[in-house]
Amino acid sequence: MNIRYYAITDKGNFRSHNEDSFFANGEFLCGQVQGELAEVRETDTEDFPALFALADGLGGHEAGEVASKTALEKLSWMARAIQPLEELPPLGWKNLIRKINTEVNFHGQSIGKPSMGTTLVGCLLGKKKSWVFNVGDSRLYHMTDGRLSKVTVDHNISEELGGLSGRNLLTSCIGGGSKDMQADIFDLTGKLSPGDHILLCTDGLTEVLNIDYMEKVIREHEDLKEICSILSEEANLKMTRDNHTVLLVRINRL
Repeated sequence: MNIRYYAITDKGNFRSHNEDSFFANGEFLCGQVQGELAEVRETDTEDFPALFALADGLGGHEAGEVASKTALEKLSWMARAIQPLEELPPLGWKNLIRKINTEVNFHGQSIGKPSMGTTLVGCLLGKKKSWVFNVGDSRLYHMTDGRLSKVTVDHNISEELGGLSGRNLLTSCIGGGSKDMQADIFDLTGKLSPGDHILLCTDGLTEVLNIDYMEKVIREHEDLKEICSILSEEANLKMTRDNHTVLLVRINRL
């Protein structure tokens, strides 16, 4: 599978620093006020699967930027250690994420920040299998045939109760001193087609931009960097109160 991808992160309008981090197929960007990949990247998953992930450090906890960076570093390390990663079953993925949770909690205790926590959402695109994983309320969307749909389920009070309030009250996260963590695994194998897009983003974007607008931008623009920039800039114009990160992947051919 040949893919192209790009990512951008921004602290938004009101935060003094950025607690978001992203991992784009081997490249990290963590804790920067504003940052992006140097250019649109291209890779082929025929030889090795491509791994993408976002982590949104929890602003109400200590050292959110450390938690998000640590979670992605542990994910990257485990992805290299577990081979072939794409053949890991759903239970194996959940055990991997539980290990990341343990590592983030341990690191937080070791630096005197036991309550630090983060969301984690990502996907692995492989030759044989493609997976999505999620903890918290960062999201992954899949666009096919010009229609954008949300794959992940937010782990917050609002999602569980079906209401509008409680969006900032997470029911599951990485770290935060919690051992009882919920991780969701979704199988995208056989569901991807040439021309499809995968959009990963933190809630600083989705709290101000609705799915119809995001779909319209992706549908009407070809360049991945331009799409990410438009979404990020619009989030700031809409006065998002949080950091936001956008990572976009396009499937060129299977």
